[in-house]
Amino acid sequence: PAPLWAGKADPVNKEMLEQGKKIYFKRCVWCHGVEGGGDGPSADRLFTRPRNFNQGTFKIRTTDSGQLPLDADLIATVKNGLPGSAMPAWGEVLNDAEVQAVVQFVKTLVQDRNFSDEDESVDVQSFGEMPWKTNSGSLKEQNLYLGVPQEAIDQGKQIFIKNKCFECHGGEGRGDGNPTMKDDWGFPIVAADWQQCWNFRGSRRDPYNPFNIVRTVSTGMNGTPMPNFKDQIPVEDRWKIAAFVNSLCPRKKIDKLTNKPVPDFLISSLYTEGKVATKIDDPMWEVFDHDPKLVAKGKDYPGTLNTKSYIAMSGQITRGDRNFKPKVDNLWVASRWSPEDKSIYYLVEYHLRFLSADPASPDAVGIQWPGKLQDLYGAEKPYFIYGDNKKPVDIWKAVFLAKDYKPTNPPKDDGYQLDMKVEELIGEGFDKVSKKTTPGTVEVVDSVFKQGRVKVLFRRTMETPNKTTDVQIPSEKFIPVSFMQWSGANQEKNEHMAISTWYYTILEPPVPQSIKYIPPIMALSFFCLEGWLVWMTKRTRKMYDEGKNH
Repeated sequence: PAPLWAGKADPVNKEMLEQGKKIYFKRCVWCHGVEGGGDGPSADRLFTRPRNFNQGTFKIRTTDSGQLPLDADLIATVKNGLPGSAMPAWGEVLNDAEVQAVVQFVKTLVQDRNFSDEDESVDVQSFGEMPWKTNSGSLKEQNLYLGVPQEAIDQGKQIFIKNKCFECHGGEGRGDGNPTMKDDWGFPIVAADWQQCWNFRGSRRDPYNPFNIVRTVSTGMNGTPMPNFKDQIPVEDRWKIAAFVNSLCPRKKIDKLTNKPVPDFLISSLYTEGKVATKIDDPMWEVFDHDPKLVAKGKDYPGTLNTKSYIAMSGQITRGDRNFKPKVDNLWVASRWSPEDKSIYYLVEYHLRFLSADPASPDAVGIQWPGKLQDLYGAEKPYFIYGDNKKPVDIWKAVFLAKDYKPTNPPKDDGYQLDMKVEELIGEGFDKVSKKTTPGTVEVVDSVFKQGRVKVLFRRTMETPNKTTDVQIPSEKFIPVSFMQWSGANQEKNEHMAISTWYYTILEPPVPQSIKYIPPIMALSFFCLEGWLVWMTKRTRKMYDEGKNH
């Protein structure tokens, strides 16, 4: 296909170099290095590693594979950052002139090529137009509300299969297809997780825009195993792939500061009559992925839970063995409780492309509670990393390895069952975490790892005999809770982990029996009122006619 525009690369604007150099050595050198080799002081702590500018290999472009980017491409990257990486959105800090200046200086760090060389030609790709434009709302709103016809999504899925995109991105698009990929410099790299579009490197802080996918499929990503498909896939079919990929990402309200979903700081535990299902694949645990305020559930939706809560995670970098590059940056949590078995259940799930197969370095996920909830006053909470001796914490930790699993194994339709061990811990400070000596009360009743997603279903009785260090869980009260996660493949253990801040959970009260009679009573009242109005209308008309005749 012919390019939209062909010409020369944008030459370096030498008048802006001095200002750009000052900005670079103040803001950028710590990751990208003095000479732009991606080897700054912070580089070893980051995944993926900072870009090496020396070869002129830039990922996010509108130009053809292997070509240099336009100034507009680099400016957009600097201003919007690369979501899902350590590259921030400098447009929040630098003005337009400063962004342009630092871009000009970055171009001088390219050693193997020269932006000002007459031989450096560029072909700006043609991406066509999105076929599903509507006249209602802004483009961001249209993308957010899934205004794409199902037919285009289904066709996009078939194109995805035909072109074997699953070999890298996995069968369900979580980036779990190939654990052995490396970039052009030999560093490990992973495919994008399409179900977390807010982490797309080139999403330009507009994660639900299908153009992001069309551009990447059309141009490829220089320096990575991602090729371009402009010759294999017509542009109209690239939009269909984008429709399919775009449909995989749950619709959530995006925080403008973090460019990630707004955390759900309240986890509602749904009251359940009878027993709670102990199998994850039971319809009782099927949860609507989208925020129901943004996307309405279909009439045939089988799940009974309202929603699952989004929990933001980050690496523990406060002290000790700090984790600057955690593999997991969010969890999803759903909960139920039942007065029949006096227990509470938490289904914790998260995306992790590959599990550990090393018994010495298993994966794990934990839930942390105040150990002495009854002693906390008002909004008081323990220290969020293992508490302290005055306000200890109660930790439920599930440690596991997948059965018969290797990262290079093909996916299994029913997933991998997990060999699970539950540890109940007391935290009384950063260096004072110990196993409880009392009989265990927490169990994992079901768990699975399937195509890049871990699911663990915890169960515990609401009250236990150990009132000293076990959290006693009351109903209809806000209870602080936080979460921890350890990736075995990333050698995470102890304080080297991902952790959340404190959230709150509450056990929803049962629906009063009397409320069941309200709809029929209202219907009967409405029927009676309607009958009375009809009778009054007829009576009034009769009186009027009689008066008129006299």
